[in-house]
Amino acid sequence: MRKLLVSCAAAGSLLLGAAGVAASQGLAEAATTDQMVCDYTFVNGICNMGQAQAGQPYEGFLDTSGQDGGEFSVSGTVPPGTLVRPDGLAGSGTILGGTPTTAGTYTFTVSGTDDNGISIAPMTYQLTVVGNVQPPPLAINGPFVLPSGTVGTSYANVFSVSGGSIPYTWSVRSGPLPPGLSLNSDITLSQTGDDLSGTPTTAGTFTFTMRVTDGQGNHASQQFSLTILPRPRHQR
Repeated sequence: MRKLLVSCAAAGSLLLGAAGVAASQGLAEAATTDQMVCDYTFVNGICNMGQAQAGQPYEGFLDTSGQDGGEFSVSGTVPPGTLVRPDGLAGSGTILGGTPTTAGTYTFTVSGTDDNGISIAPMTYQLTVVGNVQPPPLAINGPFVLPSGTVGTSYANVFSVSGGSIPYTWSVRSGPLPPGLSLNSDITLSQTGDDLSGTPTTAGTFTFTMRVTDGQGNHASQQFSLTILPRPRHQR
């Protein structure tokens, strides 16, 4: 009887085949929960990230136990002037970054879902901001004569800013952008509209003034010049 039972079990495994193995692996994966991990000092259930200086750039890594990226959510209060990026860096977590503006102790909780759809167990963090130093004045960086473009050829230029505090919002204060170009941004939380990109359609020299507004409502403006060259004859 024992031999018969063993034979039935073996037959059952053969009937399951690859589909059965995949299903069992899927169940195991679904039951797995990724976790935030503490790279700092863990005391009384809180990950203490130490201190940051008001008015000085800060960057702190909030790692996960897995190596998958993901989407992260925050509850509680992060220091004013900083934010948690929504996407993982190098597939291992997320980041708290920016320029803190206000002294105090801030406690917040980070959780999320990784790129495999597995939930990330939350962790509570604490960061103390010391001092009351104002960030440097907001300024737009050069060069102010932008690299030239060509009609029919894709073009991209990223505007640069210093000082102030995130997030930065760019806009055109006056003057026309070259036809075919518009403001976009790949970094949607820290800067909006800082990428001038597209495919120029009209040759000429275009002069326009850009304006940037920081997270504290401060403004800075700067005039730029961009020359779009005609399409080469051999491409016509």
